[in-house]
This record gives sequence, C-alpha cells and structure tokens, in this order.
Amino acid sequence: MGFKVALFNFYPPCIWAPGGADVMLAKVKSGLEELGIQVDLFNHWTRTKDFDILHVFGATYETARLIESVKRIGKKVVVSTIFDSSKPFFYWWLWRRFDKLIPIDTTYTMRKKIFDMADILVAGSKYEARLLSAYFGIDNHKIRILPWGIDGKYFENANSQLFTKKYGLEGFILMVSRVLPYKGQVRLIQAVEGTDLNVVFVGPLDPTFSEENKEFLNLIKRYEWAHYLGPIGLDDPLLASAYKAAKVHVLPSLLEYPGAVTLEAAACGTAVASGKYPVLYEYVGENIYYLNPKSLTSIRATVLKAYLEGPKTDLRDYILKHFTWKRYVVGLIEIYKEVNANLGAI
Repeated sequence: MGFKVALFNFYPPCIWAPGGADVMLAKVKSGLEELGIQVDLFNHWTRTKDFDILHVFGATYETARLIESVKRIGKKVVVSTIFDSSKPFFYWWLWRRFDKLIPIDTTYTMRKKIFDMADILVAGSKYEARLLSAYFGIDNHKIRILPWGIDGKYFENANSQLFTKKYGLEGFILMVSRVLPYKGQVRLIQAVEGTDLNVVFVGPLDPTFSEENKEFLNLIKRYEWAHYLGPIGLDDPLLASAYKAAKVHVLPSLLEYPGAVTLEAAACGTAVASGKYPVLYEYVGENIYYLNPKSLTSIRATVLKAYLEGPKTDLRDYILKHFTWKRYVVGLIEIYKEVNANLGAI
C-alpha cells in the first residue's frame, strides 16, 4: 500500500516492566508486516521523516510535544488512547472548566492537546469513547472503536502438558501480571491462605517498586503453596500452557484496561475471575466471575466459586471470534487508509 507507518510508545512507568501498550505495539507491528504494510519503529535518534503516519500507543502527556512536532512537518497522527480513570467524574468536570484559567500547561492541557492534534483517535471500547467525550470534550467524529486482541490461534491450541511436565503443577490458581502493589499479588495470597490450593504467579517484578515487592517475595518464601516463576514471554508456548494447566486465572488488580490476561486465559478454556473493569465488562458481560479487588473475602469467595464451577458458557469461542490481534490490525489498516486519503489535504 502507498503509505508508511511509524509506531511509537512512551510510558515511563512501564520502561522496566513492559505493559499492555508494549504488547499492543509489538502485535500491531508484526500484524501490519504480515499484511504488507510498510512499518517501522519511530526512533528520534535517527531524526528520519520517512513515514506518512505516526501511530502513538497511549496518550501520556509526555508525548504531546512530539505529536505537535510531527504535525508541524505535515504528517498524520493516529493515537490509540488507552485511556481509563479511577477518578470520579466531577474531578474531570472541574479540570475542563478550571484548566483554562491556569497560566501554564498542565498534564490535563497536554493530554487534551494530544487528543485535539491527532487526526484519528482509536478507543478500545464504547466506554472509553464516552470518557474521551465527557472528560476532554472530544468530538465523536474523530474516534474509532477497535477492541483489544489476543493471539487467537496461539492460545486456542494451548497444551497443558508442557507446563505440567516442567513444574509438576496442575489444577492451580494462576495470576499472570507485572508484580506491582496495585495488581494484587499480595492480596491474592492473603485471600486464599488456608485453602490448600497452589497459587502460581507469572510476570516481571517492577524494579521501581522494589521495596513494596519485598512483601510479595517474603510471602512466596513463607508459603510452599505459593510459586513465583518470573516472567514468561508472550510468544513462549509455556505461557499458553500455564493458562491451560490452571484451574482458574485471577486478576485482583485495582485498575485494568481491559486486563488482556483475562481474555488470554478464557481463550484457553480456563475459568477466569477478575475485577469488574468497565472495558472488560463491555467485552464479556456476565460471562466471567467478578470480584471486589479491595476485599479479601470477595477475592477468596469468587476464586473458590470459579475453581469449583469452572468456566462460564461458551466464552472461549466468543473471545476467539471477536478479540484477536488479526481482527484489530485489519480494522487499523482501514483507519490508516482513511487518514492516508487525506494526506494531500494537509
């Protein structure tokens, strides 16, 4: 196709322990390349302008000046907003009204500039699109909705034996996530203590929370039924095998968008328990087990219920049909075409 795309992501909290936006960028890059799109990773050290569209993953305020600079040299910009907030509506209502009275650029101002400067914003859900409109006054005409994805075939064909043979574990409680206080690893251990069930944790330790994560590591040492395996690569068959070998996957995080590990585990046919995050709920409705991540009692009861009753309905097939990176990339190409059609009108 007659355009070239540069991909960029910068989210400081995930520099040392990559998160969802990093996964999305990697999967989009490989998916675009498979479909013949010219794509590269934007590298400010080369100072190259050899691209038509800059696609930014995430809308952290730090990227505002970059986007402004790219627009000034006549390039188009697509932003995957990846936006959610645990703050109440009135907080953002106040920001919209009082920010204009502040004589310097605030983080709100810079984030709104990103949304205003972008040619198209890609939201992951209708819920996210509503937030962009309500909190930042973004016109719906520039928002396109593309749900997040997973590697469908990769998880669909998972084999539990690979994990079971290596670690000698099966029928356990699994949590795949970066190890951070708000993610809830410690709360999960505390909640299931005394159940005689093995709990397996997979994911990188975030070094910026080394002191806070000592509590987690101490609990791992204390309880023989708690196992920390460290990170396993997303493309490593061992990860899909872990999902398949588990009885239930749990995500007791305080905030997620949408919590892609829940989709991955469900695609392997495993029961899933999670906080009731708005984007996730829009995707799967009542077809998973929901818990209150702030309540040890709720976590324990929900995990045991999911463990005993197993996966709900035909969620696995639904996810494999509607939430794949291939489906996401195909939709993204249509957005690029739409933007590229207007390149001559800069």
